[in-house]
Amino acid sequence: MSESAATFLSYQLLLMSESQPLLLDPEDPHFHDNVVEALRSLYQESRKHWKLRFILLAVLGTTLTIHLILLISLIRHSFTYHYVYLGKSPSKLTTSEAESEFIRVLNHSNYARNWSYHYTQQQHLLGQNMELVDWTKLKFKEFGLVDTKVETYDVYLNSPVDHALKLVSKKGKVLYSASLKEDALPEDPTSQNDTVPTFHGYSANGNVTAAYFYANYGRKLDFDTLVKLGVNMTGKIAIVRYGAIYRGLKVKFAQEVGASGVVMYSDPGDDGEFIPQNGYKQYPHGPARNEASVQRGSVMYLSYGPGDPTTPGYASKGKVKREDPYKTTPKIPSLPVSYRDITPILVELNGKGVSGLKLGPDWVGKLEGFDYSVGLSPAEEVVTPLLNLYNEQEYSIVPIHNVFGTIKGVNEDEVIVVGNHRDAWIRGGAGDPNSGSAAMLEILRGLQEACELGFKPYRSILFASWDGEEPGLLGSTEWAEDHASWISKKVVAYLNVDSAVTGNTLLLESSPVLKNLLLNVAKEVEYPKGGTLHEHYMTSIFKGHVPILGSGSDYTVFLDHLGIPSFDLGFACNPETDPIYQYHLNYDSFYWMETFTDPGFVYHNVVSKYLGKIILRLSGPELLQLDMLQSAVDIQSYFDDVLKDIPQEWYHYKGREPHNYKPFGDLMAFRDLQASAEKPHFEFVNEFTEAVKMVKNALKLFEKNTLALDELRRALQADLYKPKTFWQRSKTVPKVVFTNLKLGLLEKAFLYADGLNDRPWFKHTIFASGRYTGYAGQSLPGLREAIEDNDVESGLKWMNVHWQSIYVGAILASIGM
Repeated sequence: MSESAATFLSYQLLLMSESQPLLLDPEDPHFHDNVVEALRSLYQESRKHWKLRFILLAVLGTTLTIHLILLISLIRHSFTYHYVYLGKSPSKLTTSEAESEFIRVLNHSNYARNWSYHYTQQQHLLGQNMELVDWTKLKFKEFGLVDTKVETYDVYLNSPVDHALKLVSKKGKVLYSASLKEDALPEDPTSQNDTVPTFHGYSANGNVTAAYFYANYGRKLDFDTLVKLGVNMTGKIAIVRYGAIYRGLKVKFAQEVGASGVVMYSDPGDDGEFIPQNGYKQYPHGPARNEASVQRGSVMYLSYGPGDPTTPGYASKGKVKREDPYKTTPKIPSLPVSYRDITPILVELNGKGVSGLKLGPDWVGKLEGFDYSVGLSPAEEVVTPLLNLYNEQEYSIVPIHNVFGTIKGVNEDEVIVVGNHRDAWIRGGAGDPNSGSAAMLEILRGLQEACELGFKPYRSILFASWDGEEPGLLGSTEWAEDHASWISKKVVAYLNVDSAVTGNTLLLESSPVLKNLLLNVAKEVEYPKGGTLHEHYMTSIFKGHVPILGSGSDYTVFLDHLGIPSFDLGFACNPETDPIYQYHLNYDSFYWMETFTDPGFVYHNVVSKYLGKIILRLSGPELLQLDMLQSAVDIQSYFDDVLKDIPQEWYHYKGREPHNYKPFGDLMAFRDLQASAEKPHFEFVNEFTEAVKMVKNALKLFEKNTLALDELRRALQADLYKPKTFWQRSKTVPKVVFTNLKLGLLEKAFLYADGLNDRPWFKHTIFASGRYTGYAGQSLPGLREAIEDNDVESGLKWMNVHWQSIYVGAILASIGM
C-alpha cells in the first residue's frame, strides 16, 4: 500500500465519523491540524465500536509500515546520492558534456540510411523474422548496451490463407472480381517480390453473399444516422472508407447494427492536397496515392483492451489460461481493398437509396464515378447486384520476440524505458516502424561515444525493440503485464518512437508532466527547413499544442494501464504539405522514403538528436524532470471543458448508493471491514452538485500543492552542489529521495483499479483511448462516457472517483513539505 493510499484512508475515516459529518476545507491553512484533531476525536469515538477501532489501528499500522519502508528506501538510496554530493560520481562527464558529445557524433555522421535499408529488405511480420531479432540484439551489444536479451511470449494470432471479393447477380453469376493486390512497380523493388497479402489482423473467417451499402467512415454516428433513417442493415455488407477513426471500431460498429461483413477502402478525398484531381501524379511518378494501394491493419478493438485477446490483463506466456477472444475481436469478416478495386462495386449504388449529398458533405469523398449514395432505401430494399466477401484466416499460437538492452545508471532503481516496435505489415516498413528503429540505433551510436569517454547517466535507460505491435500492441502489453510490479516500482517514464519519419511535420503527443520538457528541448534542435524545432512546431498546424495520448502504439500499456508518464514523437505527414504517407502499404518502402519523404535521411538525423537530448535530460539531473503543475493546469482545463457538456438536470440529481463501488480497488480493502460494521454516515458524495464542488476544491488544492512541489524540486536541484557539511548532506539526501518518490507516484494516483466501464483494462481516470475513436485520446473518459450515455448515476460515480483521486494526488504532493 502506498503512502498516498494510507493518507487517504485516514482522510476517509474522518469522513466516516458517527458524529456530525466532517467538512474539511483543503484551502484552510490549518487543514492538516484539523485532520489530526479529527483523528483524535474519531479514536475516542471508536472505543464504542471495536470494529471501527480495528480499522483505525490498521490504518495507523499501515502508515508506520510505510514510513519504515520509506526509511529503508532512504538508507538504500543514500549511498547513490552521496556519490554526487561528495564529488565522487562514477561518471567522468556531466550530462551537459555527454549531450555535447552525443550531438557532435550525430553532426559528424549519419548512418540512418544504413539501418533503414537493412530493416526494409525482408518481411517482418510479427514473430516471423529471427534474423532481424538477432541482428537487433547484436547492434544493441555493439553499441554498448548490457544485459541484452530476448523475451518471448506466445500470442493468439491469424495469418492470411485466401480471400475474394466479387459482384454477383441474383442467380450467382460473377459480374466482377476485385484483384485484392497491390501493383508491382518497376521503380520500387520492395513492391516486386516477397510481398505480404492484403488482410486484416484479427479478422474473422467468413463467406458471405449479401446486399451491400455505403456507410461513410463507419463511425458510430454514421451507423446511427442510417438507423435513424430506417435503413435496414441486418445481414448486409458495409462498405466504409478509411479515416476519422480506428479501423477495428468500424467493424465493431457494423457488427453491432447487424451487418454481416465489412469492406474498407482508401478514398482520395481524404488525401489532402496531393490527389490526381489537383494535377499530381500517382506514386511512384508523383506524391499522390497509387490507385492500387491497400491499407492493411488490425481490426482488434484496441480501445477496449490491447494485447493478446485471449489473456486480458495477464501475460501470454507458456501454458497460460486462455479466454474468449471475441471480447476485443470481431465475429464478422472484413477485407481491405484499393480504391481502384472498390470503384466498380460502389458505382452500382449510384442513385439508389439515401443520397450521401443529403446526409452532408462529410459523407462525400472524391472517388470518380461514384455519387456516394447509400444504396439502401429506408422505404424498401433497393435491387442491386450482391456482394460476395470471402475471408479465410488461420489462427494459432505463435511466438513473438522483444529485444532489450540497458545503459546502467548510477541509480539503477530509477529507469527510463525507450521503445520502438520492429514488426511491420509489409516487407518494407520504412516509415512504420523502421524510421523509429533507425533513429534508435543512431541514438545508441551517439550515446556509445559519450559512454566510452566515461559518461554514466544518473538513471538507467532500458531500450526495447518490441514485436507484435501492429496486430494489437502485443509485445509491449504482454511484457508490461508480465513485469507490472517491477515497472510500477522503478520505471519513471516511457518514451516512444514509432513512425519517426513519415513526413516533415513534427508531431508530439504526451502526458502533461513531460510536455514542457519536449517543448524546451525543441528550442535547441535545428529544423531542416530553417529555425528551430520549437519555432516550426509553434507555426505548424499544431500551433504549439501538444495533444494527449490515445492508443495505437506501445505507450498505451505504460500510461493507461500502469500510470507511467509517457510520450510519442516523430515527423508526421501533413496532407496539405507533404507527399502522401504510404501507411501499411507495400509502398512504405526504402525507395519511397529516400525518394519522396526524406532524401538524405535528414529528418531521421534530426529526430535522433531531438529524442537523444530528451533521453539525456530525463536520465541526468538527480531530481526527476516532471512538471507536476502542468498536470494540475491541464486537468483543470479538461474538467472545465467537460462541465460544458453536462446536462443541467444532472445538477439536481441525488444518487442512490452504488453497488460494489470500490475507489482504488485493493488500496481501499478496508471497505470490506466496513461492510460488517454499522453503516457509516458517509460513503461517497451523494449529490451531483456537491460532487462537482468537491472536484473543484480538490483541483485547487492539487494545483497549489504541485506548484509547491515543483518549486521544491527546482530548489533542491540548485542546492545539490553547494558546499555542505556531513550533517547538511544527511538532511538533503532524504529530501531528494523522498521528492523523487513522490514525483514517481503522482501519476499513479489517477489509477482506478476497477478500470473504465465496460473496458476495465484501462485504469487511468484522466486519459484513455476514445471508445468511439480508437486512436484519439480522451480526457476524463469515465465522465465523458457517462455524458455520452446520458447516465447520471455513472456520472456521479466518476465525479466521486475524480475528487478522491485528485485529493490523493494533492495530499501526496504536500507530504513532507
